[in-house]
Amino acid sequence: MADEVKAIMLPSGRAATIRKGKGRDLMRAHRAVAGNQEPMAVSFALVAELAQVEGRPIVYEDVLAMDLEDVLVLEAEVMGAAEGEPNFTVRPEDRTEESNYLERPRSSD
Repeated sequence: MADEVKAIMLPSGRAATIRKGKGRDLMRAHRAVAGNQEPMAVSFALVAELAQVEGRPIVYEDVLAMDLEDVLVLEAEVMGAAEGEPNFTVRPEDRTEESNYLERPRSSD
């Protein structure tokens, strides 16, 4: 299955895409800012992992240099807080797979 991608327009007028994240993206974001004590560092690194601007990948330093309005929009999209809507919604057909993970395994004891 191909990665899900959401296209958005940034306040600066630039086009961006955000792809649905995976656990490995969060791991990469943590590695990208290893040792950085800034609380927002991982969030910004995760934006860099998942976003492209004007069709090009971006890096953590690009996010730091962006206009604040663009950063806030990208962060809201990545974190799923944009306009009160989740970043990527779970479709009904995805719920059956998800429900398999909600049940805790029973002990043989």
